[in-house]
Amino acid sequence: MRFLPAVAVGVGLALAVAPSATAQSWRLRLDAAGQRVGFRGVIADSIPEADALTGLSSGKITPDGFAVNCFNDGYCHYWRPGELRRGVPATLTSDLTMWGFGISGLRVRVRSRLHTDLTGDRLWPGSSPTTQVQEAYAEYIRDGWTFEGGRIPDHGRLGNSALGAIDGGRAALRLDQVPLDLSLYGGWGFARGTLLSVTSPAVNPLLDYAPEARQLVAGATLGAHLPRVNAEVEYRREVDPVSDYFVSERAALSVQFRPTARVRLTGGGDYDLAQGNLGTAEVALAYTAPRLWATVGARHYRPFFDLWTVWGVFSPTPYRGVNGTLGVGITSKIQVRGSGEWFRYDAAGATTPTVTIEDRGWRAGLEATVTPVEGWTVQGGAHSEFLPGASSRGVDGRVTWRMQESWTVSVQGGALERPLELRFQDAGVTWLGAAADYRVADRWNVGATVDRYWESRDRPDAAAFDWNQWRMGVRASLTLRSEPDRWSLPPGRPRQVTP
Repeated sequence: MRFLPAVAVGVGLALAVAPSATAQSWRLRLDAAGQRVGFRGVIADSIPEADALTGLSSGKITPDGFAVNCFNDGYCHYWRPGELRRGVPATLTSDLTMWGFGISGLRVRVRSRLHTDLTGDRLWPGSSPTTQVQEAYAEYIRDGWTFEGGRIPDHGRLGNSALGAIDGGRAALRLDQVPLDLSLYGGWGFARGTLLSVTSPAVNPLLDYAPEARQLVAGATLGAHLPRVNAEVEYRREVDPVSDYFVSERAALSVQFRPTARVRLTGGGDYDLAQGNLGTAEVALAYTAPRLWATVGARHYRPFFDLWTVWGVFSPTPYRGVNGTLGVGITSKIQVRGSGEWFRYDAAGATTPTVTIEDRGWRAGLEATVTPVEGWTVQGGAHSEFLPGASSRGVDGRVTWRMQESWTVSVQGGALERPLELRFQDAGVTWLGAAADYRVADRWNVGATVDRYWESRDRPDAAAFDWNQWRMGVRASLTLRSEPDRWSLPPGRPRQVTP
């Protein structure tokens, strides 16, 4: 229960800071959630090679029936199912925006999250570190200029994934007469895809190769905004301040073109200047009509790694694919959507004389939404994937009933099968659950879920087991503001190109 004092402290600080300034306006949203889940891992074990028995197939097994691998070192190794352990991961997210400091165009934004496991064991991934500050910055907008400082968001094409942020500053100038905008930013970065430093053991198990300090990040963007075209060019480099070597150097281009109101062409790509490789690039053509939505596109994907990591040595192999979606409103109450993708990896340059590995795959899905009467929604779908190393196929559905304006109740369920090409087991799961949401007032929302999972790991040895469990969760949202009689909005942000 160590989470409860932390919640009280966080809420108290937020409420104390928010109304402290004279004539200051503020808005605070708190989202709390928790669930009870089960976790079952595996335990490494071994037996002397002399004790291994010949199984029903050509492989060897332990006396109690577990399949083993023998390496002629006197021992045979295998994995034994671990005990079923239960955790209660919980989070509290606070999103605070303040403005009205007596300086027109100034606002402050702080978004943070507290993580914990109420059992005290921290079994569930993501429950550590306890506190995570996602954004914390001041922003000033005046006469086409925008200045930001603190832990600022970094959501550009070359940014740090969806959690992107840097500890530093940004200055942007918008020229409406031209029409162009220019942005310069710099500061200290985070490990790829996280809000943790690259020096943290949590994100780098190869401690012998970890940098000694956080990387320095600097970049610039140039955008053009025409009546039918939006485009943005970005350049970014990251440097290790200790060795003064590059961590990465990349450039990117994003374009959006609207020839008509219903047609949109988007595309973009990034280039790794340090490695001399084309990174990820895509192009998509979309058409939108009242009862028809369609897209067709192509994609080239290559994983990106910083120069200090060891993974770039393995020359990551890119894949190329084509994809498309189609949505049709058959009637005002029936909508059907389909999607599909086919892709193929480039030659890896590796030889596997005794194994044939698939180098291509596809995925497809079909969904339908029906609203038979007011307040009722029925959704269902099926999907299938054939991928190198593993495949899956499954179905799912949901029935939702909205009672008046305050209650929403739903029942959902589905089934999934996962044949694993490169592993000695297949897995299947079936689930059934219910959820309820209640809008207490304009500022309060609460909800609860309960789900039952039936999961099996199918193997021809003793390692086959069932992992059936109940999962229960609760959540609550509270919105507070400085002006109880009306909403007042903070200063608007300049328009930005969607990557």
